[in-house]
Amino acid sequence: MKADKIQQKKPQKAPPLLLALMPLLISAAALALSVFVFETEPHLSILLGGLVAGLIAYIYGFTIPEIEQGMKDSIARAIPSLIILLIIGMIISTWIASGIVPALIYFGLDFIVAKWFLPSILLLCIIMSVLTGSSWTTIGTIGVAAIGMGQGVGLPAGPVAGAIVSGAFFGDKLSPLSDSTNLTSAIVKVDLYDHIKHMLYTTIPAALLSLGLFSFIGFSFADGADSAVAARNLQMYLQEHFVFSLWLLIPPCVVIAMIVKKTPPIPSLLTGVMLGVLVQVFIQGQAVEDVLHYLYHGYSISTDQSQIDALLSGGGLESMYSVVILGILSLAFGGIMNATGMLEVIVKNMKQMVKNQGRLVLTTLTTSIMVNIIGANQYLAVILPGQMYENCYKKLNLHRKNLSRALESGGTLTAPLVPWNTSGVFILAVLGVDALTYAPFAFICWITMIITAIFSFANFAMEKE
Repeated sequence: MKADKIQQKKPQKAPPLLLALMPLLISAAALALSVFVFETEPHLSILLGGLVAGLIAYIYGFTIPEIEQGMKDSIARAIPSLIILLIIGMIISTWIASGIVPALIYFGLDFIVAKWFLPSILLLCIIMSVLTGSSWTTIGTIGVAAIGMGQGVGLPAGPVAGAIVSGAFFGDKLSPLSDSTNLTSAIVKVDLYDHIKHMLYTTIPAALLSLGLFSFIGFSFADGADSAVAARNLQMYLQEHFVFSLWLLIPPCVVIAMIVKKTPPIPSLLTGVMLGVLVQVFIQGQAVEDVLHYLYHGYSISTDQSQIDALLSGGGLESMYSVVILGILSLAFGGIMNATGMLEVIVKNMKQMVKNQGRLVLTTLTTSIMVNIIGANQYLAVILPGQMYENCYKKLNLHRKNLSRALESGGTLTAPLVPWNTSGVFILAVLGVDALTYAPFAFICWITMIITAIFSFANFAMEKE
């Protein structure tokens, strides 16, 4: 009690700019060392940034309970998404083990045309993510199958993963069911459907350009003879290890139907897990103890082909732990920075950069990207710049939907391009493809950002209050 009273008596004030920047600079330096020099995980770098921010806040009069509350408030926003991540880990393992993903690969190879594979997957992922409202769900289901089909037709992993990521995040960004879309509109206080409509000006041109680029790449890479041989070999291996039946279509069809009927994602995905388990036991004939092992540790297969083993091994609760922990640490870090006024101090010293609408939008985009890089979390990349620049848009008589669009373009869409961001780590865990490999081909993710910046300077589709 005495300690609390002493803390409460300390004068509370925002730290100066240099100290407000210190947690970000230290975290960025630690990230560079851990990722590029020591080649280790980014988690401790984010934790270090949070510790420095907490220490500075404490020195400047904020009590430990106040600092803790800042962390709690930030983490609380993302708890449903973190739970969804864990469920996706289980759905990946059970849908592979039950033969659902192998069946999608097997039958997909019968119908797919290699030259049109990339634009087809882009469109399929767009549709799935709009229906589900989740880029992660799309990547963890259709994405896993698409990587296998791409391997079967002889396409490099980079363009295939780029098409998956582009489609998944495009649909996620425009879906009224998306948590990131709802979060962005809520933070900036913009009507959800006004927010979505305003994003169409930038995302539709980006999607059309991406379709053209993926079509060109597909025609450049695909070789009909080699593709047919590779596809047949993959089908033979799948047929040897899995029993294919129409029953395998029930889990994905039920999940999609539930989502179309606007069933919340958690019960929808859990239903997919339970149906997958039933298929494992009654169709594939797997023992219950093996099923439980797969749900936690992930599924693994052993053949004489290492590529097949890598393709059909993964998932499980355990595979998502690193992503969830990184998400919690980055949200805690951002919560401290926001609750203790450090972000406000940084914004006040950036007034020269936001004097006109072009600079303001460009600064918003840049800040969101930097938060994705330093904070390693796409929710932070929306929440923090949204709070930082709201008044700046108001002063320039710009409608808040311009801010919400810039936040999605710079925050949501660039998150998967950062290898140590929670989205980048998730994609690596699920698809087995590093962000540096697929980022050049994730066209929608970076083309949308460029179009958003150009429109702001050209004063096109920039609505006033």
